Amino acid sequence: MSSFIVKDTPGGMKTLLYRNGREVRIHSAYDPVREAERAVEGFSVGRASMIAVSVLGLGYHIGALRSRFPGITIIAFERDGEVVSIAREACPEFLEGVRVIGSPGELSSIFEEIDMSGFRGVAHYIHRPSYLLHAEFYDALYREMSQYVSSKISDFLTRFEFEERWVENILRNLPHLFFSARVGRLFGTFRGVPGIIVSAGPSLRGNEGPLSLMRERGLIVAVDTAAPVLQKMGVVPHIIMTLDAQKHSIKHFLGLRREGSALCPDMVCHPPVMRDFRGRRIISTTSKYYTSAGGVLAREATPLMEWVENHVGPIGDVQSGGSVATSAFDLLLNLGCSTIILVGQDLAYTGREIHCSGTHHNDEWLPRSSRVLNLDTINQNVIRRRKIKYVPAYGGEGLVISDFVFDLYRSWFEDSAGKVGVEVINATGGGARIAGTREEPLASIAGRLAFLKPAPSDILDRVLSGDLKGDPEEMARAIRAAIGDLEELRGEAAGAIAGTGT
Repeated sequence: MSSFIVKDTPGGMKTLLYRNGREVRIHSAYDPVREAERAVEGFSVGRASMIAVSVLGLGYHIGALRSRFPGITIIAFERDGEVVSIAREACPEFLEGVRVIGSPGELSSIFEEIDMSGFRGVAHYIHRPSYLLHAEFYDALYREMSQYVSSKISDFLTRFEFEERWVENILRNLPHLFFSARVGRLFGTFRGVPGIIVSAGPSLRGNEGPLSLMRERGLIVAVDTAAPVLQKMGVVPHIIMTLDAQKHSIKHFLGLRREGSALCPDMVCHPPVMRDFRGRRIISTTSKYYTSAGGVLAREATPLMEWVENHVGPIGDVQSGGSVATSAFDLLLNLGCSTIILVGQDLAYTGREIHCSGTHHNDEWLPRSSRVLNLDTINQNVIRRRKIKYVPAYGGEGLVISDFVFDLYRSWFEDSAGKVGVEVINATGGGARIAGTREEPLASIAGRLAFLKPAPSDILDRVLSGDLKGDPEEMARAIRAAIGDLEELRGEAAGAIAGTGT
């Protein structure tokens, strides 16, 4: 049985031993402070604004790092709760202001509260005696942290690039709120119903037959890119989901027949998408929920949406991992679906293709193809420009080509599949393996699921059949007041400029 033993050095300091059939000194038996100072002398943080320390030990090296790099944020990884308790009792001064992480699930409480505008990266310090006890664990935890940081930076850059457009789109989409359903109205209404997320990965075309059998057996939610592909297959999804604020997103809907499908647009979506869709609309908004450092559940809403909801009431939050498919996953959880089935979720360049044939991307590439430049070559040229990596393939045999962005989404699905209270089945049939999901062919699922009574379409009809018209007057008053405030501010700004003589 392994154990940690605290001993006194000749100078009266505390040191730590680890015994598990052998004895490992975690710190010097004579002068752990001097040992730590020497160890960090050659360490550089570069431009980083944070140090991640593997591993905590008694924290002497953390004290040395704090002295060498005052003001920098320090987090420490420690697998053993016993060591954390010992360190807090023996050397509490080294742990002041240091967040200790023992599992990937604790990362969010740290990074959700960091202002990414001032974030300059993470430097990794390894306390080798502690690290070598469980190197694989600490390597995996550091990888998780790196992926989390990459995701946060991606979120920040997205907000930086699109926030102005989001605000403009929200304001232009406001009128639809008073003549459309709100997604919160659907929450909890599909309990016991399997939910199917259909994405536009290359393997989607192999599921045409089974998908046609699923409409009465589950709720089909298609991402916008997959909608034209399903139409060509003759498959009518119950819901089409879209989030994209950019103009090109309208291309997913050109020539799309709306019979039988409801559109679930985010408030930031490109306004013509919401305006021109002639079917039913179920409006949603994206928010992120996380546990703050104080252990309190916190909500981060899309810019402007808290102000909007103060005047129109709640719309219904859907969390997102950065893609429409991740939002669809959270939507199905909120609806109460009993199982989540992934289709077309390749997250890889299956067959060296980027999307399933039939998406607007492929349709745009077709006219460019020729005898010397076919679709395979176009796909290959696109893949070459990506930061590719090889990941385990669906089915567990061999590897498949993926990239950095796909891998972020794969990690999101793997993390989510392990945390939710429903089974997640990967019925894609190709692409990347998604750990934490159970792989099963869609044909097999369709064969074992019975027709639902009431059918998913009947449930949707019932929920959306009530009076959807709202009163826009309070929102209109708030907008008029805001315009008045802005006009007043503009006058004051003009006066200030005139006063400077510029």
